[in-house]
Amino acid sequence: MTAQGFPRSRRLHLKNDFKNIIQSGHKIQGFGLVLWWKPAPLGKEDVRMGLVVSRKLGSAVVRNRVKRLLREAFRLNRKRLQSGVDYIISPRNSDSLATADAAECALLGLCRKAGLVPSLPAGPESRAEL
Repeated sequence: MTAQGFPRSRRLHLKNDFKNIIQSGHKIQGFGLVLWWKPAPLGKEDVRMGLVVSRKLGSAVVRNRVKRLLREAFRLNRKRLQSGVDYIISPRNSDSLATADAAECALLGLCRKAGLVPSLPAGPESRAEL
């Protein structure tokens, strides 16, 4: 049985980390999201994620729901993503991320567009909706 949590070691939480990735990393937009990514520092082979959510997205209830949905989508798919990379996700449209499936499709679609996740394997683990 694999661990299903999202521990602090898999989160970006330092201001310098966010600043470094946004200023010198790669950026791609689409599916109601903006994604920045950069290879992690040497010795860090785990996938880490940070969220940047603007007040323009909506009320606190809307912002927190979108953050929960994106964290869950990332947690469920972190094995598919390229390891040794730090990701920052910024939602731009709360309507396109209204459900867990929509958030997961948006996240994987954008990562696939950036070349950070291979196409889905054929088998029972692949999702028919993606």
